[in-house]
Amino acid sequence: MLKFYQCEKCKKVLITKEEMTCEGWVELVPGSTDAAQEKHVPVVTKKCKQVKVDVGSVAHPMTKEHLIEWVVLETEKGYQVKYLTAEEAPVCSFSLTDGDKAVRVYAYCNLHGLWTA
Repeated sequence: MLKFYQCEKCKKVLITKEEMTCEGWVELVPGSTDAAQEKHVPVVTKKCKQVKVDVGSVAHPMTKEHLIEWVVLETEKGYQVKYLTAEEAPVCSFSLTDGDKAVRVYAYCNLHGLWTA
């Protein structure tokens, strides 16, 4: 399972499979903030080698002040990241390579943190 850590100073996020003990980094725990699940939990559709992700069963707002910044697809062999902007819908697609399988999907809201499905 992937782990996500955020720098307390610059707010950048690090993705790793290892436990991190560096000072100034805080682990992001999926679903640990009080927010509407229907707008944050990724909805995943798998078809052959394609994985489509809609963030929320109700579309998440996408403004400069409040948006889904990125979506991560964790696979058996690694992970893929899609970065989103305020001009885009909170939807993205990933392609799997031969022999790889989707494991988990994460979405990061700039106001409400990390969510998973």
